[in-house]
Amino acid sequence: MTWSTLHCGQTEWTGDPGGAATEQPALGPQATITADAATGGAWQVVVIGAGPAGASAAVRLAAGGIRTLLIDRHAMPRRKVCGCCLSVSADAELRSLGDTPAGAALASLQRAPLETVRLLHRGRSVALPLAGGGVMSRETLDPALVRGAIAAGCDWLPGCQVATLDDSAVGGAAVDVVLSGGPGPLAGERRCVLRADYVVLATGLADQVRITPARSPQSFARSVASASRIGVGASLAATALELPAGELVMAISRGGYCGLVRLENGCIDLAAAVDRAELTRHAEPAAAVAAIVAEAAGDGLDPVRFSSAVHSVRFQATPSLTRRAALVAGGSGRILRVGDAAGYVEPFTGEGIGWALAGGRLLATALLPQQGGGLAPPAAVGLAYPRAHRRHFAAQHRRCQRVAGLIRRPAVVSAALQAAQAVPWVARRVVPAIVGAGVTTP
Repeated sequence: MTWSTLHCGQTEWTGDPGGAATEQPALGPQATITADAATGGAWQVVVIGAGPAGASAAVRLAAGGIRTLLIDRHAMPRRKVCGCCLSVSADAELRSLGDTPAGAALASLQRAPLETVRLLHRGRSVALPLAGGGVMSRETLDPALVRGAIAAGCDWLPGCQVATLDDSAVGGAAVDVVLSGGPGPLAGERRCVLRADYVVLATGLADQVRITPARSPQSFARSVASASRIGVGASLAATALELPAGELVMAISRGGYCGLVRLENGCIDLAAAVDRAELTRHAEPAAAVAAIVAEAAGDGLDPVRFSSAVHSVRFQATPSLTRRAALVAGGSGRILRVGDAAGYVEPFTGEGIGWALAGGRLLATALLPQQGGGLAPPAAVGLAYPRAHRRHFAAQHRRCQRVAGLIRRPAVVSAALQAAQAVPWVARRVVPAIVGAGVTTP
């Protein structure tokens, strides 16, 4: 198996005590509307993609009185390639949702505390304290956010694939959303067309929704960093490794890095960023990730046991991680991107969920005028949303790009770990700056 043929579905997988992957029944929020019924509605906003970015935007829009439809091509819960870390900023974003109808759905969530990060590199092991944050599986977080959106008044339509967006059908005053046959409500049925004042693309890194007509080429442009790594992930059984709760292990090598953390349900989440060349060189992703850990291995992580564990589970993959796309697309300015679909930076610092939640908040704020109710006009949104996005993310993305660049230099990583061992108090001050612990206020 090569990296290009990795399992990319969204089935929920957990490991059995022997380490083998076992499929579990998926139980999550049920659809509140059918595709046929949705075609008869006058939607103000259709959000495509129910991850943290899309769901948080849907919560806020519905709570603001906007008739909102949230669509995802999969049912909940579904497995995602994600480090599952809730940074300090992610915690702040979730707390800010407590004042919405989503608050009850989020208040009961259990998370695992995250207190330490252990860095492994060339046999050296350094444990550093983390200030705040926690760990929560996407199988727990995402359904809770969707339930919160439903509680706020948003309709939920899972199992539907969006084929095309067309913003020319009514003179640019609305967008036609064309749903194609696929799993769930549309299986074997005719194509359905929804109409919305705005469409939000929260479709992640694999943003494949086609926009027509292509009247403004610059609004569709996407750029992918030439040296961007590929994300791969898996779920390991609770007994697969000796990994203490509350500790995030990061193994760093020349070919990429691998993060391991014990989730709130006891299972172990694995998320790695791997060079394309490294994935191509190995017969399967498990071998590539095992090679990273073998090169980095230090105290607390047995590379032989790790290799055995990862060769018995199924991996998922992402497209290239570091990329950018236009926030406002389409000729009418009524198609907006948010979350990973709008841009992403290699995630060594574990801020992806926080970024997604913040992006949803910024988008909803731009769409909801402070006075008068309803939705802001496209011209106002086209100015306010990109401006707010740059103000919030520009410095954070630059910081993460610098960190990602530094960890590709083995000499720099080795020197940093030696310094952390020699002068621990310096490391305790530097770590919050690296992971953005000071970003706490939405």
